[in-house]
Amino acid sequence: MFVPMRKILRDAEKNAYAVGYFEAFNMDALLACLDAAIETRSPIIIGFGGQFLSSPKRKEPENIYLYGALAKAAAEHSDIPVATLLNESDRIDMVYQGMKAGFGAVMYQKEPESEEDTLRITREVCKVAHYLNIDVESEVGRLPMQNIATGTADAGQNTDVAYAKKFVSETDIDALAVAIGNVHLLESSKADLDFDLLKSLHANVPVPLVLHGGTGISDEDIKKAIRLGITKMNVGTVLKRCYINALKPFYKEKEIDKIDTHVTIGWGGNDDMISAGRDAIRDKIHEFIEVFGSAGMAKHF
Repeated sequence: MFVPMRKILRDAEKNAYAVGYFEAFNMDALLACLDAAIETRSPIIIGFGGQFLSSPKRKEPENIYLYGALAKAAAEHSDIPVATLLNESDRIDMVYQGMKAGFGAVMYQKEPESEEDTLRITREVCKVAHYLNIDVESEVGRLPMQNIATGTADAGQNTDVAYAKKFVSETDIDALAVAIGNVHLLESSKADLDFDLLKSLHANVPVPLVLHGGTGISDEDIKKAIRLGITKMNVGTVLKRCYINALKPFYKEKEIDKIDTHVTIGWGGNDDMISAGRDAIRDKIHEFIEVFGSAGMAKHF
């Protein structure tokens, strides 16, 4: 069932769990997210990354309306609570297109950009989105970005409590992503979170708090962050890694020139490489759902 993101986050806040936003990159990844949520009876947020869809590196432009329709249909045809999100869009035109495309929530994020411009643009986004009954997530602070090739990260900026409070008040956003030591794209090690900062943010910011960079946070720290007020966790990098790893055996252990192409792509059986990728994502999401404490919480809806 299609449920507003704010409703799921408020339930998570009330019942001391976190809901996962698991970022998909195609239909199979999206369905894998739903597979895990349905099997565990967990609320879930599904969607796509705006910066990926609009990347200038793409050889062909993507049609956001197809992605929005896919996410909305997947939610509506599920028997668990599902919210949809167009995540981290750095183009304002794509944010508005995402609203028209059927996403139930949007997030505008552009770097580098002045605080004044981000506040002004987010305020306008919220006016339009709320008129359409669409939720808005935003971020205050900046997460470091891990370079997967070199294993190093650039400099980030932790969330300032006073500015976060001001930003929420002046924009009317529905959820706030915070920077407390979490890192985008971190895989090989785990982030060092500032829990004192999180406590202060939870005490002063009146909207649900979000952690991006879920791949790079230990299970123990995730659980502690939830106890201290985090209601939404974003996970994406590790899902793509699981998909890639699931495809390796098809190239290492099989004679590629002799495989049955139909069995390998499209039939959905044990020898289908796309199904293997989907299963790998589903299994990893199972693990996150258990850590987040959201298993069984679909009963609240």
